[in-house]
Amino acid sequence: MRQIYTSARNENVDRVVALLREAGIETSVTNRSNYKGHDYKGPSYSAKSGRDDWAQVWVVHSQDQARARALLREIGIEPPTRYAEELEASRSKELTPEQRRTRFVWNIRTLLLAAIGALLMLNWLGVVRIF
Repeated sequence: MRQIYTSARNENVDRVVALLREAGIETSVTNRSNYKGHDYKGPSYSAKSGRDDWAQVWVVHSQDQARARALLREIGIEPPTRYAEELEASRSKELTPEQRRTRFVWNIRTLLLAAIGALLMLNWLGVVRIF
């Protein structure tokens, strides 16, 4: 079995299962909540639940995996990839303007701190009289 889709909303999971069933692809659902009602909760800034707690749709037979992924792409859903964010970040060598600014500011701060440290050391050694 391979995971093909995950969502916090049971309605979305049900739609994907129905789509795959119409195509003749056998699926299994894990982590589905049994609450019969809307399952969308308002935003919570304190409790961050991970994707591991969401309902997951799994393709039972591995030979149906490619067809299931193609069906999801047709309706505009990109199937999950393990470590997708980390993979994309590692492939992207180009820095955004914000990242370049942040890196530049940290470099300047480090340089100034090193210069102040060097001046204090020279003052302590008696080479330069600052104070």
